[in-house]
Amino acid sequence: MNSGKIVLTINFITLILIIILGIYEIRTIERDTISFMENLNDVKKSVEASNWDDAYKNIEILNKNWERKKQLWSFFVNHNEIDNISMYLKQSIEYIKHRDNIEAMASLAILEHYLTHISEIEKLRIENII
Repeated sequence: MNSGKIVLTINFITLILIIILGIYEIRTIERDTISFMENLNDVKKSVEASNWDDAYKNIEILNKNWERKKQLWSFFVNHNEIDNISMYLKQSIEYIKHRDNIEAMASLAILEHYLTHISEIEKLRIENII
């Protein structure tokens, strides 16, 4: 009987830790995504205005933020998604370096899709559970 209480207590503590970690994951990804999207919007505005120096400065800020956060995200998010974001971010940097407006905007749109997609699939909703 005493060992049953111990098992029940361990299970309860494990459940609470899983819930806390899940809440932390959702909040972290949501907070980071908002920050990334603000950076990305600054980049897009600069590219649309053909302000290449600002676009490059802003994409470098986004890249530095991503490099700091992607290790943490890799604990929660599928590695293919992480790789896609990294790939399109690097691609966008190159298009901006070469002042290719059309390719830069296309690459930034894909990057935006991946960032918002991850945030959506990580939210606690019935569609994501089933």
